[in-house]
Amino acid sequence: MDNVNYNFAIIELLYKAKKINGNDTRFNKPIIILIMAIIECVLYDFLIRINQHRIDSLPNITETLVSFFRNSKETDELKIIIPQIKSQNLLKVNSSDTIYSDLEHLRKVRNRLHIQNKYAVLDRDEFMVFTDFELIRAQDCLEKIFSVLCNDHPRWGKPPIPMSEFPRPWI
Repeated sequence: MDNVNYNFAIIELLYKAKKINGNDTRFNKPIIILIMAIIECVLYDFLIRINQHRIDSLPNITETLVSFFRNSKETDELKIIIPQIKSQNLLKVNSSDTIYSDLEHLRKVRNRLHIQNKYAVLDRDEFMVFTDFELIRAQDCLEKIFSVLCNDHPRWGKPPIPMSEFPRPWI
């Protein structure tokens, strides 16, 4: 969690700078990229916890889920992680929730870290990719994921963490 906390501290600084600079949308790109990096890290960590589950209990994780993830390819790539967690609905969302498609879309947005638009997946102009709408979408996904991981699947021996304590530098 040290690296997640470090990157979240950077996000907090970027939000302060964004506010000081009249909510300049040019701050959206680094913020979205870091939010998605944190999402990728915590989802990867969660899948590793499931995969390496041996003795400690994982709240709300069945042996069927453990078996599924042990038989899945271990990776830290969102392109593979998103379909895996969606297939098992690890984020415990109803069928009308868009978080899995939002994550897939934001994965493509995050990949525009590379300035060239090699695959022409999103708009050619980055200012049309890293919009306030996409920033809000990334924030919402981050909150939903942390809510599920901290409350439905807390780390072994850790109590659930109230989302009221979740830092929201965008407010």
